[in-house]
Amino acid sequence: MQPEKNTIRRALGLLAESSAKETVISVIILIIRALLPLVALFLLRYFVDQVIDATGLTPGMETVSETFSEAPGVEAVSDSDGLGTLAETAAEAAADTGNLPWSGSVPVSLIWLIAAVAIALLADDLLSYAGNYITRRHSCLVEGHISSLIHNHAGRLGLKYFEDPLFHDRLERAARDISWRPAALVSDFILLMRGVISFIAMIYVLRNFGLIPLLIMVVIFIPFLLVRARNSSRLWEARKRATADSRQASYFSWLLTGEKPAREVKLFDIGGYFDRLFRKHFRASKEPELETVRKNILPESLASLLKVLAFAGVLIYATSRYLNSSITAGELAMYLVAFRQALVYLRDTVTGYSGINENRLFLTDLFSFLDLRPETEGDGEAPDHESFREIAAEKVTFTYPGAARPAIQDVTVRIGRGEKVAIVGPNGSGKSTLVKLLCRLYEPDKGQIMINGADASAIEPRSYRKLFSVVFQNFMLYYLSAGDNIRLGESRQSAVESQQFRSRVKEGSGMNNCSDEAGSAVMPTASKAGKETEERGSMADVQRAAAAAGIDRLLEALPEGYDTMLGHHTEGGRELSWGEWQKIAIARALYRKSPVLILDEPSSSLDADAEYEIFSDLSRITGGRTCIFISHRLSNVRDADRIIVLDGGRIVETGTHEELMAAEGRYFTMFTRQKSMYR
Repeated sequence: MQPEKNTIRRALGLLAESSAKETVISVIILIIRALLPLVALFLLRYFVDQVIDATGLTPGMETVSETFSEAPGVEAVSDSDGLGTLAETAAEAAADTGNLPWSGSVPVSLIWLIAAVAIALLADDLLSYAGNYITRRHSCLVEGHISSLIHNHAGRLGLKYFEDPLFHDRLERAARDISWRPAALVSDFILLMRGVISFIAMIYVLRNFGLIPLLIMVVIFIPFLLVRARNSSRLWEARKRATADSRQASYFSWLLTGEKPAREVKLFDIGGYFDRLFRKHFRASKEPELETVRKNILPESLASLLKVLAFAGVLIYATSRYLNSSITAGELAMYLVAFRQALVYLRDTVTGYSGINENRLFLTDLFSFLDLRPETEGDGEAPDHESFREIAAEKVTFTYPGAARPAIQDVTVRIGRGEKVAIVGPNGSGKSTLVKLLCRLYEPDKGQIMINGADASAIEPRSYRKLFSVVFQNFMLYYLSAGDNIRLGESRQSAVESQQFRSRVKEGSGMNNCSDEAGSAVMPTASKAGKETEERGSMADVQRAAAAAGIDRLLEALPEGYDTMLGHHTEGGRELSWGEWQKIAIARALYRKSPVLILDEPSSSLDADAEYEIFSDLSRITGGRTCIFISHRLSNVRDADRIIVLDGGRIVETGTHEELMAAEGRYFTMFTRQKSMYR
């Protein structure tokens, strides 16, 4: 029970954290709307009694009996009170309306009651409209808040989590319903609280009605609650079982609709095959939920039958009390409506609770994701560009999750300031893994990563990674402007904010179109001249990085130069070749002012001329920075200060090109084989 309470407590914390103002307003509206039915019921009672008094009609068992006495074959029942039958009284009232107390006009007391009822109804409608807006706004804020929590926490997790299928299942469950679960959580919470308050109000109305209706309420409530709670748990378990198939269905859907796989799918005509796989996993992902819903029909129906029988019993009980003159007509109407509304609010309470319970199970996935231990976090600062001296791996071993053997085993390497070090070896030898360990994208299972002779784990990860500028073999394509693609290399400036800034300046829009939070980041301020100077300075750095990567002429020739959007995901976007995208990635790395530059197969998609330009003048391009580069083309590493040869996750050789060739070891064999291919 404690974990459940903790989850609910954290869920309520999420609602408050997202926006305290909306939370308070929602609670106020909730309480007022929950109490309005109580006011309406008392108004109904007084209204009916006033109408009865105004018409001179008096209820009683005798009047009803005499009404039936005039029917054929029915004996008359004595009228001990001498009140006459209900039919006679009604006939007299119809024949002589002048005898009515109000003489054809509506009493002032009734007018006030009617006005009060109208005001109550109007207030409920107005509060409903306001509440719907606040609820939608609050839901949006909660969704944004939870999404931000997921994004930020994912950024703090070690890369090894992203290699684990079970992690992706957990992330899928946490993120899959993010578009509607927060809204459902807010709605269910409001439904539950309003149901509870209104239900208590109805019980207050029914307190003098007798013990029987209250006992019936208890008899209905317990099984109804148990059925809903069990059903929501079953539904969550069904969705949990379907997670793997759901991810597979999403993957095959992407293969059929994504830009990247489109060429091969069409060329090999494999769309039909992927569609069959999609439908297979899609059905498998939906079947557990549908089967669970089918099984829930019977218990839900039995609970509803119990509710209907209960209302019928209370109807009989209330009618008998009225006919025995124990209650007035107004009280009869009030009690019946109160009991009917109590059933409605009971349903709302149970529905809200079961919804929160279902959302709690979703939140359990969310919180279990947020509770994943992030990578080791120190609080120290990384050395700046000038004070950086050395990076080292000391007896480092690392195994990927689920792998049978280590990818890196007992590796020790030291790389000094300004060195140009090449890492070579066959596929799967651990080259890229070693680079990721040096960047602390992975934490070693054994050994240490050292900076300037100190343990790197003592440094805050984001501060530590500012030491590195990397071009990965599988680099990313960002569908932003050309300039922003390069600016992404420097975390001090948000490329997205820069793009929004320029687009809004072009549109001439002002602060009125932005929220305060967004406006302060992306819109012109009083220091416009300072921002323009910073923009021009940033642009000069972008152009220098583009020139060093050999992509400047292409970008300058685009329709809007560096402001041209890249990729086909936006209207007017310009698609680049894979080699041109790789030059963009190199420019992004060169734009970052870091002491260590890492190039993982930086020329894999470049033509021979571009490849020659990069490696023939590597010293000028790197600007005196420490450079670690990986290449399968061994002709590109001949001028490195040192070459490290990896095989099977271990360092088997190290030295200059001349030293390794003279040793006639693993490097000599690989280089000789490659050289023979060009004869």
